[in-house]
Amino acid sequence: MNYIPDVTGYRLESGLHILKEYNYEIIVRETFGKKNVKSEEARIVRQTIYKDNKLQLIIAYF
Repeated sequence: MNYIPDVTGYRLESGLHILKEYNYEIIVRETFGKKNVKSEEARIVRQTIYKDNKLQLIIAYF
């Protein structure tokens, strides 16, 4: 398995830019805090790699 950088904590745009060269299908899912407020800045809070060449990023807004 190839090395995939951990982009947890990165802004979504930065994380996607880093991961684009790794040839994975990237799935982005949103999560919200208790206040359910969607701000301008999305950050990656979890990264999961699946065997079928998929990478899931969970993002939250801060």
